[in-house]
Amino acid sequence: MSESDNKMEHAMHKLLGQGVKPLKQNRMTPYRPPLDATPKQRLLDNARVMEELLAESDESASYESGDELKFLRAGYSSRLLKKLRRGDYSIQDELDLHGLITADAKQATHEFVNECARSKVSAVRIVHGKGRNSAGRKPVLKNMLIGWLSKNQHVVGVVSTPANDGGTGAVYVLLGKPKP
Repeated sequence: MSESDNKMEHAMHKLLGQGVKPLKQNRMTPYRPPLDATPKQRLLDNARVMEELLAESDESASYESGDELKFLRAGYSSRLLKKLRRGDYSIQDELDLHGLITADAKQATHEFVNECARSKVSAVRIVHGKGRNSAGRKPVLKNMLIGWLSKNQHVVGVVSTPANDGGTGAVYVLLGKPKP
């Protein structure tokens, strides 16, 4: 482009731009705080379920058991319990209920199982003790634990551990997705 063309273009812009006023930009973009990512409904549901479980009569959750505890949810193969007892599943977490009173043990058990299920843990050990230090020297938690676990939708199976891993004072719990 020549210098004369450049001058002419500049003069034309000047002529066309006469009387033009710049637009006022006094608007601000609104600030929107980020949405809370907390799953409020799930937390409310979990709290409601926990209240219902804790409000249930402990007598209704009490199961008489012999020395060994066993539970298998309907629709699953009994081979799962054999594999669990044999140690074919890797135990990924553990809960020790020694020294807890029944209400605290019940809440701790449900919270532990639900958290493990959310974390995709498949097999855990829960130590309940043999009841030698309880009143009447009878197991209190042992007889209630099977009831609590059988009511939890994430529990597929429960079996007493072998002698080298707690024997009748602990259980292995197999967790899975609830079947519809």
